[in-house]
Amino acid sequence: MHPLLARSEFRLYLAGHALSVLGDTALSIALGIWAKVLTGSNSAAGLVLFCAAAPLLLLPLGGLVADRVRRRPLLIGVNLALAAGLTPLLLVDGPDRVWIIYCVATLCGLAGVVLTPAQSALLRSILTDRQTFGAAAGLTQSARAGITLIAPLAGSGLYGWLGGRAVALADIAVLLAAALAFLALRVPETRPAPSGQPWRSEVLAGFAHLRGARALLPLVVATAATGFVLSLLQPVLFALIQHGLHRTPQFLGVLETVEAVGALGGSVLGGLAIGRLGPRRTVLTGSLVFAAGTLLLTLPSLPAVAAGLLIVGGGIPAAVVGLATAAQAATPPALMGRTQAAVNLSLTAPQALAVGLGSALVATLDFRLVLALMALGAAASAASLIGKPEAPAEPEPTPALVPTP
Repeated sequence: MHPLLARSEFRLYLAGHALSVLGDTALSIALGIWAKVLTGSNSAAGLVLFCAAAPLLLLPLGGLVADRVRRRPLLIGVNLALAAGLTPLLLVDGPDRVWIIYCVATLCGLAGVVLTPAQSALLRSILTDRQTFGAAAGLTQSARAGITLIAPLAGSGLYGWLGGRAVALADIAVLLAAALAFLALRVPETRPAPSGQPWRSEVLAGFAHLRGARALLPLVVATAATGFVLSLLQPVLFALIQHGLHRTPQFLGVLETVEAVGALGGSVLGGLAIGRLGPRRTVLTGSLVFAAGTLLLTLPSLPAVAAGLLIVGGGIPAAVVGLATAAQAATPPALMGRTQAAVNLSLTAPQALAVGLGSALVATLDFRLVLALMALGAAASAASLIGKPEAPAEPEPTPALVPTP
């Protein structure tokens, strides 16, 4: 067992984090299916995804909230509030109440805007030894990847078996369990003192920190670029299935499962490699691994495509482990929430654009050429890190905090 897992506070943190991810992922899948079943409309299912994703633009505000209150009570409160907010789903009994599903999806997105930076900030409070940053990032990313692998099956399977209300009740139970895990966690926290800065500067402090962090900014840019390339893959896979493997569109589910298994492996290997390679070389290696896997997808062979997706799936999570480790090491605890929010927004915003670009590219170019361009882009992301500085040996000084009475 890893030494971190021997620490009760980290085990409780990991349990709360994992349960939050499980509840969010399983519910988002089930809500989309529920809206589709009620209305018969693909657009209705897509609107659910939009409602859940649109609040991500508010991540800087969520980061500010996470840095202006104690994180543990915040996580307990948000999980409890979200559990209460799911109860209106029990009233959904026909297409005339599909609006409730949209409202709940939006609520889940808003909760995620606070939960994600608050969880990272709380982890920074738990970890006092910099040598544990990489291991913690690897274990957290591994847990997330594993849950992402099973949660869609759990959400869709439970919906198909017992219906939407059962999914809502199960998710409420999961969120209550997450709140209990954070409630049982004992970690010393201090109440942040007002900074006296203008509100706008407070909200954008995470981005300002990224701009000024010589070792961190290149990692954010490189990981965001590789993540952008990864998001081109979704529309490309449809063309690969049809013209490369000559299978039906339903085969996408098989390929996505293979990619998810690769993501789990990449998270584990990233956590193991970070101690030897350091954040910069871990991100660099993850981008190169992604590029190599992408090239395998150009071969008209199912074994080659399966191997390529395993490798592709592992590249980005390994890079994320490197980036998360650098962010923890280079960021003062009082700024961790806003910095994590800035990192997340920097990674997710380009990915949303990439899906549309990928669809356009596949419509005009051979999918193999698109894959070759993707490999080139990932390799260029890796090359941009050559010669860049490593993350600092110690976190930057923390602004003054006022102890909680």
